Amino acid sequence: MPNSPHIRLITRRQGLGALAGIALAGLLITLPACANRLSAGADGTRSYTLPRAQLEELIGKKFPQQRRLSGLIDVTLQRPRLQLLPETNRLGTSIDLTAAEMLLGTRYEGRVDLDYGIRFDAADGSIRMVDVRVGKVDFPSVPQQYQPLFARAAPRMVEQLLNGMVLQEIKPDQLALVNGLGYRVGEVRVTREGLRVELLPALPGP
Repeated sequence: MPNSPHIRLITRRQGLGALAGIALAGLLITLPACANRLSAGADGTRSYTLPRAQLEELIGKKFPQQRRLSGLIDVTLQRPRLQLLPETNRLGTSIDLTAAEMLLGTRYEGRVDLDYGIRFDAADGSIRMVDVRVGKVDFPSVPQQYQPLFARAAPRMVEQLLNGMVLQEIKPDQLALVNGLGYRVGEVRVTREGLRVELLPALPGP
């Protein structure tokens, strides 16, 4: 019975579950689970919170990252560890940093601490790191002659490498699903539980 109201209700509920998972992180969670995690506001908005563990897994898939510093040192960033900063609507991350000299092959281990915001870009359907700020680069084993180089260049290199990094791309047909169900992706906020994405009623057409 294709016109059954009951069938239409189930289809819409499943669709909302799918778009919630898509809008947050592109993790294809089962539809019933997504539907159960949706919360609705009195103004017609809906929201979905991506738990911390799944957010950390999503960020972890973007590492390791590698760059060459001043043509002399290969730098590798890996094993990110996430911290939620809901008071500033940002994420903090501590990342292991390894530097390897090109000439001698000597390796040095360290750590970089940074924080950043998360933004959904409706133009290309991407979820990105934005406004990356390095708070600390700790490299106690680096030789004295390289200390000024790292103090000057490492924070800038990390910020340039990670700022604007795409965590997830939402496909055009997935965004069409969101719009077709009468919603659009709204604010992305960091909470104590994880990352919350609002689904707002779609804007009226022209």
